Amino acid sequence: MPDLLATSRRLREHAIRRATLLVDERRARCNIKTFVQRAASANVILRPHFKTHQSAKVAQWFGDAGVTRATVSSLGQARYFADHGWQDLTLAMGANPREVADYDDLAARIDLGLLVDHPHTIAALASGLNHPVGCWLDCDTGYGRTGVPWHDTDRLHDLVSLIEDAPNLTFRGLLTHAGHGYVAEDPANTFSQTRLRLQEAHTVLKRGLLSAGDTPGFATTRDWSGLDEARPGNFVFYDLMQLEADICTADQLACAVACPVIGVYPERQEAVIHAGAVHLSREALQDGSFGRLLGLGEIGFEGLLPGWELERLSQEHGILKAIGDQARAELVNLRPGNLVLVAPVHSCLTCEQFDCYQTLAGETLPRYHRESF
Repeated sequence: MPDLLATSRRLREHAIRRATLLVDERRARCNIKTFVQRAASANVILRPHFKTHQSAKVAQWFGDAGVTRATVSSLGQARYFADHGWQDLTLAMGANPREVADYDDLAARIDLGLLVDHPHTIAALASGLNHPVGCWLDCDTGYGRTGVPWHDTDRLHDLVSLIEDAPNLTFRGLLTHAGHGYVAEDPANTFSQTRLRLQEAHTVLKRGLLSAGDTPGFATTRDWSGLDEARPGNFVFYDLMQLEADICTADQLACAVACPVIGVYPERQEAVIHAGAVHLSREALQDGSFGRLLGLGEIGFEGLLPGWELERLSQEHGILKAIGDQARAELVNLRPGNLVLVAPVHSCLTCEQFDCYQTLAGETLPRYHRESF
């Protein structure tokens, strides 16, 4: 069983001084391999979403597994990955009419896909682009965030016609993100519904590809039939949110934050770490916990440490609660300066807090830095 103090000793070997995001490369590569194989078996193009890791080094692990296409969620990310050799990118965020000139610059050097759901956006692209761009129509299959409802086939048809009539725009197909799958009681059923709704809209349009993206759906079913493209992203690292929903197992968790202990209070059964909302985000599990402790073994991450819960967060502080007998016994021997390993609730948001990551082998993994204005 994983041990708190043994984990702390192993973390000290990594010369960690402050909150540091660690990546278990072995696990991440295994997660990537699993999805590459599933996509190949389903005869579906895998276009993973890179917004989770936003790192050219991690992206190379995908490249090593044969992936050549990717999804991003901002123009800055698209530029970053284009600068690192990725030549086929879809920006799966509604196109911004104020950035058309920037899209055009990028389209001059890569195969760029953009997402639209409004005639004004299509008109802005048509008037401002000098280079060809692939255009995806955002289709809402139930999430209710953006996109044209799948059953509004007249509107879908009209927008496709506008795309096809516009210079430098090529209609690629319908794209959806079933984000409601992350909170669904049955993600596999939500995924099946998403596929069927996309297919229903496609039956009316009679052209274009079908692209879907959400880790819960693709992770919980092997039936990807009817889709041409898969865009999940969180699966590279997974997180406690996915574990709680039975989307992944504990041995697939591939990133965690190593945090220094700065206070120990056995009388209240708590310890304090220098890692708060600015390191972990404020995403919480259903029971209100902001994280769990993970063990570190000789070859990589191990299981969750029983009895420990990250109960409260402020900006820089995290309050760990020792709940079980084993955790309370470990707390007595814990000291300021020890290190603990916190598995994040939502890996995408936790990764966003760090300028770079570190592998367990000590390699630094630089990542995209958000552009300033």
